[in-house]
Amino acid sequence: MKKVSRALAAAALLAAASQAAATPSTVWWTPATTYVQPYLVPHLTYDTYFGEGGAYPIDSGVQIGILPFEKLQAEIGFDLNYPGYTKNGLLFNAKLGVPEGAFGDWFPGISAGIYGLGLKKDVSDYNILHAEIGKTLGAFGTLTLGGYFGNDKLLLDETGAKANSGFMAAYVTPDVAVGLPGLTKINFFGDVQTGKSAFGAWGLGIGLYFTPAIDLLAGPVFFLNEKVQPGQSKMMWSLQIDVDVELLAKPKS
Repeated sequence: MKKVSRALAAAALLAAASQAAATPSTVWWTPATTYVQPYLVPHLTYDTYFGEGGAYPIDSGVQIGILPFEKLQAEIGFDLNYPGYTKNGLLFNAKLGVPEGAFGDWFPGISAGIYGLGLKKDVSDYNILHAEIGKTLGAFGTLTLGGYFGNDKLLLDETGAKANSGFMAAYVTPDVAVGLPGLTKINFFGDVQTGKSAFGAWGLGIGLYFTPAIDLLAGPVFFLNEKVQPGQSKMMWSLQIDVDVELLAKPKS
């Protein structure tokens, strides 16, 4: 029974990937960002994780902002993870946030939400609550700190022991303007989520922005406990494509 539980816990790993992705808006591996998807701007994502020893299901989904307010923002979304380890590869998420600078230049960004919200009890209901605080440090980039807590029946280590809570952190460099045809800017980032479940990992990546609304993120993810990963992989590569569809953008005059 513990072996089955561990396999199901590992299947949830794709609930946490890609910057501003269909999972709650994220940096790379974790939701350690206070960014919230803009109001009625759908975000499409297609994420892959693969390596010599194993791979995760392809994660595709949609995220959209749902509040029209400047100082209080919210987003909802869903992911489809197929081919899946469970019969239910559909996961939901939601997030609420106060943007950085909402109440003065000194004010940090604050957000909280839930992801990995499945429809089958103790099969896909990872129900991971998370909260974070972040601040842009001028030319030094953006630093975010936070934590998470999830379903202790699914977030387990290789022995079946609970591993359902931990720390998150992320850093993103300032954008580097490129201005070439087909490549507007690049940035670099890294993040970490502690814990011995399948969600425990750290990663580094580069973001290539072909337009302000279309980007490709690429880089490695290193697992903190390879024993609960597909093929006991110590690391995987990830490629993540993100597209914003600005339905309410006003045409330029």
